[in-house]
Amino acid sequence: MSLLDMRLNGAPQVDYVRKQNRLYIHGEFEEETIQENDYIVAEVYTQIDEGSHTAVWNDMWLKEYTTQLIKHQWGSNLMKFEGMQMPGGVTLNGRQLYEDSMQELERLREKLRNDHELPVDFFVG
Repeated sequence: MSLLDMRLNGAPQVDYVRKQNRLYIHGEFEEETIQENDYIVAEVYTQIDEGSHTAVWNDMWLKEYTTQLIKHQWGSNLMKFEGMQMPGGVTLNGRQLYEDSMQELERLREKLRNDHELPVDFFVG
C-alpha cells in the first residue's frame, strides 16, 4: 500500500527525455512539495555525438565484434561455393569460417553481458 500511496500522492515524479536532453520535474512548487535545498538525484543515459567523441569507434570489443560479423557473412557467402578449387590448388572452407565466427560471436556477446550489462533491478513492495 505504501508503494501505491507514494506513486499516487508521494514524491514528485522526475522524467528524463534522452532525445531532448531535458529533465522534467513534476511537482507542485506552490504546495511546497519541492522546497529550497531539496536534492534530486537522477541516473540518466544520453546519446553521444560520435562526430565530436570519436573515441567511441576505437573500442576493442566493437572492433572484434564487427570483424566477426564480417567473417560470419564471408563464411556464409563462401558456403555456396564449397568444394571449388582456386587457382594454385587452394580450397576455401566457408563452413569452417562460418562456424568459427558463430563461436566467437557467442563469446563476445557473453563478454558484453558479463562486463557491461547492468544487474537486474528488483521491485520490493
